Amino acid sequence: MRRVAALLRAVNVGGVKLLMSDFRRVLAGLGYEDPETLVASGNAVFGTDRPAAAVEAAVKSALARELGLATEVFVRDHAELAAVIAANPFPDFARESPSKLMAVFLADEPPQDLSPLERWATAGEMIARGPRCLYIGYPEGAGRSKLANARGTPATAGTARNWNTVGKLHALTVG
Repeated sequence: MRRVAALLRAVNVGGVKLLMSDFRRVLAGLGYEDPETLVASGNAVFGTDRPAAAVEAAVKSALARELGLATEVFVRDHAELAAVIAANPFPDFARESPSKLMAVFLADEPPQDLSPLERWATAGEMIARGPRCLYIGYPEGAGRSKLANARGTPATAGTARNWNTVGKLHALTVG
């Protein structure tokens, strides 16, 4: 059995509330082994032998059915998180400002053309493609960034986690 991380999109921000105890209960009810959550923004790690796509569909369905929560679910195993970490094109920025570097986890590979995003990068943001993710560095923070709030771009089709959280999820999926 491998450990995986499940990342929920847009939970505990913008009025969408989910207690992590409820999240763990739903995961346990689906038969996943030893579910644990990390911070209150929809991150969980648990054991499973099921394929990632099946886990994503099951968790999404169970959250909607049991809690009335409609959200996207992105699952990554230890190797996939390791690949995201290894491919980071901004290692110095990650070391200096880990809370300002985001990995935006996507369902598919990011588009080759990042120009729809780049036009929103007006405060020195850095954008790069990664393995089923985008890397976005926010030197001034994401809170007031036009890029972070852009709609209709690849950045809104996933879920972002800061570099600190990516590292913690990677460590928790060992085993």
